[in-house]
Amino acid sequence: MKIIFTILSVAIVLVSCSSNSVDLAIDNPTSSPVLLKVDSLEVEIPAEQVVWVEMGKGQHTITLQNDSIVNFNFTADVYMVNPTLTEYLMSGEYYGDNSTYSMYELTNAQKTVEFLGLELEGNYALITGLINPVTWDYGPREALPEMIEMEEGDSYEVLQKLFSPQEFIAEINNARDSE
Repeated sequence: MKIIFTILSVAIVLVSCSSNSVDLAIDNPTSSPVLLKVDSLEVEIPAEQVVWVEMGKGQHTITLQNDSIVNFNFTADVYMVNPTLTEYLMSGEYYGDNSTYSMYELTNAQKTVEFLGLELEGNYALITGLINPVTWDYGPREALPEMIEMEEGDSYEVLQKLFSPQEFIAEINNARDSE
């Protein structure tokens, strides 16, 4: 009887721990506020800000400022909504020593992408959709750490950072200024 009770208790805990909610990070990288609706909830996203909305998983309707309507089945835990359809750059930032960098380069195919008229080669991807599952570690306007603590036995780690166009331009200007 104890075994059955234990199994049922574990099953209840596992079911209750699974998230039935979705977090939306609605990003506005522009210099003007943006309005949209998530189902019947009207959301104003201030200029250069992110507004978070929590809702249940499943089918929802996004209505854009131009009255375009998009129905989407939200199944993941976190999405970024891009109501301005801005092109973002996702970049992999290597953390490790120089001796393991060549191993990192061998295991990660270098891609060439064009972003803001620049041809970039490296661990990059372009994010352009209206609704994007969050696959990055740091979003727009979130700073990457200077140093990280790695797990025992790891020789390097790669953190994914999503750059808005304005943030990428500022990053390039800062790099030029520090040279």
